[in-house]
Amino acid sequence: MLRVASVLVLLAVPFPAFADRADADACAQKLSGLALQTYQAPVMRAERGQTLRQAIGAHLKPLVEASKISEKEAHKSGFSAAMCVRLVHKK
Repeated sequence: MLRVASVLVLLAVPFPAFADRADADACAQKLSGLALQTYQAPVMRAERGQTLRQAIGAHLKPLVEASKISEKEAHKSGFSAAMCVRLVHKK
C-alpha cells in the first residue's frame, strides 16, 4: 500500500489549467484491464485540479486496502495509467 503512494510521489505535480484530453484518450486506447479502469476514474479528478498522485491514488488505494489487488498490480496499472492521465494537462 505504501509502495503505491511512494512510487506515485514522483508524479505529484499539480496539473496546469488547460487540458489536452484527446491525447490522453489516444494514449488510454493502448491500456487494458486494471490500467484502463485506473485511467478512466482519475482523468476527471485530474481535470478538477488534483495532482496526478491524488487522482491515481484515490482510485487504487481502496482496492489495495480491501485486498482486491496487490501492491504490485496497483503499481503497474497506476504507472501505466499515470502516463496517459498526465497528458490531460501537458500544455
